[in-house]
Amino acid sequence: MANTQSPFGFSEIYGGSGGAPTMAQSVRRIASTNSTAIYYGDPVMPVVSSANGYITQAAAGSTAVAGIFVGCEYTSVSQKRKVWNRYWPGSDASGDVTAYVIDDPNAQFLVQTSGTSFTVSGTVTAFGTSPVGKYCQFNIGTGNTANGLSGAFVDTLGTTITYPFIIRDMWIGPSNGGDPLTQYCNVIVGFNNEVWRTNGAGPTGIS
Repeated sequence: MANTQSPFGFSEIYGGSGGAPTMAQSVRRIASTNSTAIYYGDPVMPVVSSANGYITQAAAGSTAVAGIFVGCEYTSVSQKRKVWNRYWPGSDASGDVTAYVIDDPNAQFLVQTSGTSFTVSGTVTAFGTSPVGKYCQFNIGTGNTANGLSGAFVDTLGTTITYPFIIRDMWIGPSNGGDPLTQYCNVIVGFNNEVWRTNGAGPTGIS
């Protein structure tokens, strides 16, 4: 069955050293003035200009990611009460937002790949050639305000040690994304350049 484009962000399938129900989540903060929406399954990164541990939606690049966002809670200005939300809409909080982030260095995630193929150093590589063991970049995509779900997916493959993720395995199954030989296939990734696991200078994380 041919895969169809339906990115869903980074969905944890292995909790590393953590277990249910928290799966080694950490509590981080989002500034109430941060107008950038953050969706369930989005990679997040530290706000470099902040000394207070704030995070924001990650942008593809060489900055180490802080983990994967999996919801938040805050005092709602409009509802006059504390609410839990799958995504941060970019406004409506009185005071800092409590964010939940999966940052276990051994966590693994299911994620969809890009439209036609990955590229390795600019060369198109067929999906029939296994990408397992290669580093990969992500594209933040477009989140869904109806269900709060991320639209992030992975795209460029390479040997750049600052790419945030590494392909651990292909995902094969009967549902969408389960055909590893065609576009929009799903893969299993782990952290490569993350605050608790970097490939190169800095901490190496849990083996």
